[in-house]
Amino acid sequence: MAKKIICLCMDITDDDIARAIEEGFDHTETLKRYTAVLMGPCEGKVCAMNVLKEFARLTGKTAGELRVPTLRPPLRPLPLGLLAAKRD
Repeated sequence: MAKKIICLCMDITDDDIARAIEEGFDHTETLKRYTAVLMGPCEGKVCAMNVLKEFARLTGKTAGELRVPTLRPPLRPLPLGLLAAKRD
């Protein structure tokens, strides 16, 4: 069976989601924290429905029963040099 990418930004596949659920991360918020799904540059705007549909399929829930985990964008943009401790 072909690999199915669920989250394009973080390259998370259906197998990654299934493995996380098998390991006990069976709530959308903990799944996000464990796999980093929905934490890529799109902040879940592209993949949220893919994630919820796959999660629902694997847990036997309906997508309507689930909610998108809290999306927390950065407070403000930072220069990469600041993160790398580059001094001006």
